[in-house]
Amino acid sequence: MWAILTDPARKGRRWTPDAFFATGVAEIAAHMVEAAALGLPGHRRSALDFGCGLGRLTQALAAHAEHVLGLDVAPSMVAQARRFNRHGDRVHYRVQAAPPLEGVADRSIDLVYTGRVLQHIAPEYSRRYILELARVLAPGGFLSFDVPSRPLAAPALPVGALPSSAYRATVVVTRQARSADGARIALDVQVSNTSDQTWPAGVPLNLGNHWLTAEGEMVVPDDQRGTVPLPLAAGQSAVVRLEAVLPDDPAARVLELDLVHEGVAWFGWLGSPTARVELGESLPAVSLAPAAASGAAEAVFEPVMEMHAVPREDVGALLQAAGVRLLRVRREHHCGPRWDAFRYDVTAD
Repeated sequence: MWAILTDPARKGRRWTPDAFFATGVAEIAAHMVEAAALGLPGHRRSALDFGCGLGRLTQALAAHAEHVLGLDVAPSMVAQARRFNRHGDRVHYRVQAAPPLEGVADRSIDLVYTGRVLQHIAPEYSRRYILELARVLAPGGFLSFDVPSRPLAAPALPVGALPSSAYRATVVVTRQARSADGARIALDVQVSNTSDQTWPAGVPLNLGNHWLTAEGEMVVPDDQRGTVPLPLAAGQSAVVRLEAVLPDDPAARVLELDLVHEGVAWFGWLGSPTARVELGESLPAVSLAPAAASGAAEAVFEPVMEMHAVPREDVGALLQAAGVRLLRVRREHHCGPRWDAFRYDVTAD
């Protein structure tokens, strides 16, 4: 479930089926509002969820169409999706290994939806899938899909953000102590502005913390705050006090420290190093994260989720070639700040 919907707070098998599938109900409900605003679809006989995974969206589409087909490249996902199916023969799942969409007739599907899927497929295939999704769209139907258009050289940050180069710092614990009851940790932390920008006065810039498991999985994504004194010029440092309360979850064994521009971004999201405090028998021991690798260290496998783009102008050309009508292009943000991504709303005449 976390591989499908990568909420950091849910990593480490922390999704429950009820919470996971509820996100699909909300997403499809919002999708149907967008469709209704365009007066679509004309019929609700059939729906297609491309890249269905465990059926998070497929199950939700069953509330809006008589029959729903979910397609996914992974046999393991399809097998689990069938196990989670709550709609009997009205919902059908099938393995889709490569284009074309065999067995799906031309102009036969009233609702075609996909989200967070094409971005993980190499363009040589995703372009063909875009043509296929357009091919199966019924007259008066509604097709909606998202795909990145291009990677950005610099992160696309919200309004009010500092220049992206400003989000660089070092965070070092200089003093630490436990409360008498062992429930709190007091930390003095030296924060150094290692960027090329002055952090100006008036910016809501704080030292914050997360709680992780010993393996580095997120337990508490957002905890306490310590105020960073501003302005702080490039190259300058300040000591910030932060008091953290140990969470009830016994799996929380590591306190991770990072700077956060409130409402904009954690510095760690943009590649700035964090600091970690591991809870020991008495006072915690300090370690920087990520740790510097040594030549003798054994390589550790880190799975990578591939990201690919299809330029916006190419998507338009593909849809034109497929004989469908592009109604609207909306900006998407779930690909992260380093991707320029869009959602395309389409109908067939």
